[in-house]
Amino acid sequence: MHESLHPGGRVAVRLAALLILLLTGLGVTTVAADAATPDKGISVSTYSLWWAPSHGALPSDTVIKLMKQEPNIKVSEWAGLQIANAGRTPLMLAIAGQSAPDLYLSWFHIIRNDMQQKFTYPINEWVGEDKDGNGQVDPAEAKWAGWKKVPPLWRQVATDNGKVHGIPLSGIQYMGIIFRIDLVRQAGLDPNKPPKTWDEFLYWCEKLSDPKSDRRAIALPSYGFTWLPWLNSAGGSPVVQIRTSPTTGKKYTFPMEATTFLAPDTKEDLTKVTPQWQADLASDAAKDATAFYHRLRWQKWIKDPQTKEPINLTAEQVRAGKVALPDGREVTFKPDDVGTGVVLPFGGPATTVDWGASLRRGTVAMVQWFFNDMESYQQSVGIDPNLLGVFPIPGGPNGRPVVQAQRHYAVMSEGVSRRPKVERDAIWKVMMALTSSEANDEKIKTMVFSGRARFVNPNDLKRLGLTDYLKEVPPSIKQLYKGIDEGTTWVRTEPFMGFWYTMDGELNNSVLSLVLAQSGENFNYRQALDEVNDQANTGVMFARKSEELKKYHSQAWTIFAIVFAIVAFFVSMIVRTNLQAPSKSSGSRAGVYQSWLPWLLLFPALGLITMWGYYPLIRGMVMAFQDFHIVDKSPWVGLDNFISIFLNPDFYVYVSKTVKFVVLNMALVFTTPIILALLLSEIPRGKIFWRSVFFLPQLTSGLVVTLLWKLMYDPADSGLLNQVVHMFGLKSVDWLGNPKTAMIATIIPSVWVGMGISSLIYLAARKGIPDELYEASALDGAGIWAKLRYVTIPQLLPLIIINFVGAFIGTFQSMGNIFLLTFGGPGKETMVMGMAIWKAAFGNLQFSIATAMAWILGSALIGFAYLQINILRKVEYRRVEEN
Repeated sequence: MHESLHPGGRVAVRLAALLILLLTGLGVTTVAADAATPDKGISVSTYSLWWAPSHGALPSDTVIKLMKQEPNIKVSEWAGLQIANAGRTPLMLAIAGQSAPDLYLSWFHIIRNDMQQKFTYPINEWVGEDKDGNGQVDPAEAKWAGWKKVPPLWRQVATDNGKVHGIPLSGIQYMGIIFRIDLVRQAGLDPNKPPKTWDEFLYWCEKLSDPKSDRRAIALPSYGFTWLPWLNSAGGSPVVQIRTSPTTGKKYTFPMEATTFLAPDTKEDLTKVTPQWQADLASDAAKDATAFYHRLRWQKWIKDPQTKEPINLTAEQVRAGKVALPDGREVTFKPDDVGTGVVLPFGGPATTVDWGASLRRGTVAMVQWFFNDMESYQQSVGIDPNLLGVFPIPGGPNGRPVVQAQRHYAVMSEGVSRRPKVERDAIWKVMMALTSSEANDEKIKTMVFSGRARFVNPNDLKRLGLTDYLKEVPPSIKQLYKGIDEGTTWVRTEPFMGFWYTMDGELNNSVLSLVLAQSGENFNYRQALDEVNDQANTGVMFARKSEELKKYHSQAWTIFAIVFAIVAFFVSMIVRTNLQAPSKSSGSRAGVYQSWLPWLLLFPALGLITMWGYYPLIRGMVMAFQDFHIVDKSPWVGLDNFISIFLNPDFYVYVSKTVKFVVLNMALVFTTPIILALLLSEIPRGKIFWRSVFFLPQLTSGLVVTLLWKLMYDPADSGLLNQVVHMFGLKSVDWLGNPKTAMIATIIPSVWVGMGISSLIYLAARKGIPDELYEASALDGAGIWAKLRYVTIPQLLPLIIINFVGAFIGTFQSMGNIFLLTFGGPGKETMVMGMAIWKAAFGNLQFSIATAMAWILGSALIGFAYLQINILRKVEYRRVEEN
C-alpha cells in the first residue's frame, strides 16, 4: 500500500479540484473507485491507452473481444478534466484528488518520476518478487511468463528497488530521417544508398537545397529528444551511471542503457553496486552534435557553376568573393550566390514552421521524425506514403548510425491499491490485453492489409507468415531494419533516470532553438551546454546531495533569522497601522451598530478569504520547509530548499531578468497612460471618440490580445510586423526568438491593452485640478512645460505614487504574457521569477522549491506592501464632474 497524501496537502488539493469541477461543470469519471456490484460488474477506466494507436496500443475491437470474454469487466476511457494544452496536468490533479483512472499511459522518459512520486501502484503481486535483493525481478523470479520476454533494459526502466511499476506496450516507435524519394532522385542522389556519415549527410542536404531560394533540404526540430540521436551517433550518452568498486574504490562510468557492469580492467562485477546517475549533456559528443546542428544551419556554401556540385566556404572566402578549387580553377561569386545553411528549423519557441506542409510542397525534402506508420502522414500531411523513404540518423565522428526507440508503459494508478483483490485482478487482465503482443500483431496486419506493408519491419512480416508482402518494402527500409538487427545501427532511447521531461524543454529553449534561430550564427552553444548540464545535475534532473547542503546549514539559519526579523517587523507595522485608533477628526462613532450581526454577515466572506487566501499562504509556508509530494509523506528538510535555490546560479539570472522586466514595464506600461491622459485632456475635439478608441482593447480578453500579438510577431516574412519592417527596407525580425527583442515584445501587448483604462483614471484626476491654478501660473508667464512641471505633476503625484507601488508589486508577480509568448525563452531571456516558480511547481513537480522561491519574492516585497498601505490610509477620495 502507498502512503496517503499529507493531510494538509490532501485537503488543499481536493478543495482545489472540487472548485475547478464546480466552475467548469466538467465531471471526472469515478467508476474506477466504485465497488463491484452484480448488475454493474467491475468498471475499469483507462487513459490514453487503447485510444493511442500511435504508441502501439490496443485497437478498440480487441478491447471489445476482451469484454466479451469477461462479461463482468466493463472497460471505458477516463473522461477527466478537459484542459487544452495542459499535458498531464488533469491526470496529476485526478491522482491528487484520488479520482484517477485505473490504467494510464506513462511515457518512457517519465515513468521513473511517476514511480518516485508514488503515482503508480506496484504490480509485483502478478509479476513476481525480487527474492535475491538485487533490485530487479529477474526472469527466474518472475511468476508471469510475459516478464521473461521483456528485454533487460525495459525491465530496468520500470523497476525501482525491486518494485515493478509498469509493462511496456508491445509496439515500438522509431525515429529517423524521412525523405521524399522523388526529390532525392531529382537531385541526382540514390534513395537506396542513403548517407551513413555526417559529411555524407551534409552533402545530401546541399544537393537538395537551393542557395538562391528558400528551398532547404530538411526540416530540423529543436526539441531536446530529437537532438539525442545526434548525440548518440557521436558516441555519447545523455545520462551516465557511475559505479564505485567496493574493493579498489575506483569509479567506472557506464552508459545509461548498460545492463552488464564489468570493470574493464579488473573484470569485477559491479552489478550490485548502487550507481550514481548524472547528466552528461556537455560532453565532447554533445558539443560535436550541437556543432553539427550549427553547421547545418549556418554553413556558407555555393554551387559550382560548372559541375553544380556544392562548395563549402570559409568566412574569409565569403568576404573575398572567390574560392580556389583543388582542380586549379578559381570560382568567383556574388553575395546573392551564397547559401546559408540547409535546414528549415521548427519546434523552437519562436518558430511556426509547418514541416508537414513544407514536405508536401517540396520546400524541404527531408524531416527528422517517427516513421513506423506512414499512413498518418497521408492523413495529416497529404503525402502519398509511396513517395517516402527512411534512413537512420547518420553516424558521427566516434559513433555509428542511430535510430531512437520510443516505448511507453501501461501503469496502474495509485488508487488501485484501494480496490479489492478481485477488482485488481480484473484491472491486471485489462493491462495484459493492452500490452499483449497479439494487440501489436493485429495492428501490423491492419497496416499490411490496408496497403502499408512497405513500412513494416520485414522480420514481423516473416514472423506472421506475410512473406508475399516483403517485395513491397523498399531497399532503404530493409537496410535500416537489417542494420538494427545486426547492430551496425544503434538503437537508443530517451533518458529514463532523472527528470528528463523538463531537461528536454531546457535544451530546446536554452541551446537548440537559439542555434537554429535567426540570431544564432554567433551563439555560444558550448557555454550554453555547460550551463544546462550544471543545471541538470543541481536540481532539475538530479537533486543536490544532502551532504553538500549540510555544509551551508549554519550560514543559512543565520540569514534566515535576519530575514525573519525584518519580515516580522514589517508585518507588525502593518498590523499596528491597521489597528490604530481613529483620530478625532475621523468623526464620532455614536449611533454605529456594534452587535454581532455585522460579524455574522461578514462570516461567509471571511471564511472564503481564509480558505482560498490565508490557508494556501500558510500551507505554502509549511511546504517551503518540506520535500513535498502529492501522493506520499512530505518529510521536513529545514532550509534545504532555500539553500538549493541560492546555490543555483540560475536563480540570480531569474532575479536579474525580473528586475529588467519590472524596469521596462514601469517605463512603458506605467508611464504611457500618464502621457496619454495628458494628451487626451488637451484634445480640442472628439474627446469621447478618442477615449473610446483607446479604451476598446480593455473589452477584449487578455488571452485573446496576447495570442493576437503572437500572430503579429510571426518571424516569417508574412508576419504582420515583419511586413511593416519590409516597408522600410529592413530584414525580417524574429521578435520572440531574438534575445534582443524578446523581453520588450512580451511587454508591448500589456501597453496596448492597458493604457486606455489607466489613462481614464489619470484623466479623471486631471479634471480634479482647479482651473485657478493654471490661470495663476499663466499670469506668472508659465508655458505648457512649466504648467506640467509645477501644477499637473505635483497635483497628480499622490495618485501616481499609489499606482506606482501597486504596479511595482504586481509586475514582480506577473508572467502571463511571458507564459503565452515565450515560456521564459529564448534561453532564459524572459525567465522571470513568476515563470520560474510555475515551471518548478508544474514542470518539475518541485512544489517545495517553488513555494520557497515564492516566499523569497514575497519577503523582498513586504516593505513595498507596508508603504502601499500607509499611502492608501492617507488618500482622500473625491467626486470629479466632467466639464
